[in-house]
Amino acid sequence: MNAHVSIAGASVLGAPGIGRNAVWEGMRTARLMPTVRSYELYDGSIIAFPVYEIPPIHMRDWLPRSTCRWLEQEGLHQDPDFLLLLVASQLAMEDAGLTPDERSRAALVIGHENPGINRLIDKILQTGQRIFQQDEQPLVSFSQYKQDFFRLQTFPYLFYLAKALNIQGASYITNNACASGLYALELGRQLIHQGQVESAVVVCADYAHATEYLWLGDKGFHSPKKVLKPFDSGRDGSVLGDGAAAVVLRHPDLVDVFTPELGRYVGGAFRQDGWNLSLPHVTSHSYAEVITRAVRLLGEGPPDLLVPHGTGMPMWDAYEMAEIVRAFGELNIPLPRMTALKGYFGHTLGANSLVEIVCLLHSMAQGSIPPAANYESHNFKLDIPMVTQWERSNIRTAIKTVSAFGGFLAAGVFEQST
Repeated sequence: MNAHVSIAGASVLGAPGIGRNAVWEGMRTARLMPTVRSYELYDGSIIAFPVYEIPPIHMRDWLPRSTCRWLEQEGLHQDPDFLLLLVASQLAMEDAGLTPDERSRAALVIGHENPGINRLIDKILQTGQRIFQQDEQPLVSFSQYKQDFFRLQTFPYLFYLAKALNIQGASYITNNACASGLYALELGRQLIHQGQVESAVVVCADYAHATEYLWLGDKGFHSPKKVLKPFDSGRDGSVLGDGAAAVVLRHPDLVDVFTPELGRYVGGAFRQDGWNLSLPHVTSHSYAEVITRAVRLLGEGPPDLLVPHGTGMPMWDAYEMAEIVRAFGELNIPLPRMTALKGYFGHTLGANSLVEIVCLLHSMAQGSIPPAANYESHNFKLDIPMVTQWERSNIRTAIKTVSAFGGFLAAGVFEQST
């Protein structure tokens, strides 16, 4: 049996708002639909694409002037991915009440798909300067971009974020596509139970960039109607979103009446499919196996809530639901209540699993399940217990599942504090 860790604090940022309470209120009251983001190229042409946009974030609203000064000197105030990671981490640590001493001894685990790359892309696509000019020596051209190329090595993100947050424990960065949040969470849990640290800050973020939109367009990702409808019979694709989330994990022995828990991470199940980079291996049933192993961590009976990946892509949603049904059929237990959350946030790629985990935890704490946004009915052959309106419920156990590009399969198990 995996040893659980306490979740002492959490934050989430996305189209509904900034911070757990603001996001929850936005999910309850706002009609969340994508806006159009314009990305201007150096020749004056525009890439316009739909995005569930996050409210504006200004670094000076969140950090001391001295910290802002050196981050600006490094140009990081112009990196929206870094800012999302920074603000999400700061809010989660405040939520957990970490003291300066506890921060200094904590671990940092970042989940991100492409740290540092967007600033380089922006220079190439928006400044009009070719990397290698025909009449210019190669090293002269390279010198214009060398700092941006240097930052493609992922360790600068770790260094700068840890420095800004005053975190001095073990630090890691992981990229497991849409499953990055669950992989990062599991790494944090293992660091704590190996005795490396007493607490770990786990954070993921993604700012929807034009080049992500272009690349995913070749993979059948986008909704022509620009509406994200997970598992709905009218689904026709996904829509990108900006998002970030962070959690603070603590060793369970440190939890007492003075340090309230948001919930517990029990553990997870993980597997790699090596069949295709951007398509699931539908005949291997690896995803069903991962879900089955995760459910068994709970002992007997189904979880009270399951939050699947739910991208809104017709084939992916059909594959995912078939695997969920198969997993619970093999366990001979009924399907649990389900909800799908991307209709609130858009698809936040490497941030999405942690974004949805924080919403799941808040749902447990509030005793309330949000409905699957933009879902009306399905065309699956079985009765699917999808939540379609806000529902009061005592959620003692919950599971978050992800089937990601790259063959990354993951399922995490969470339980209510006792």
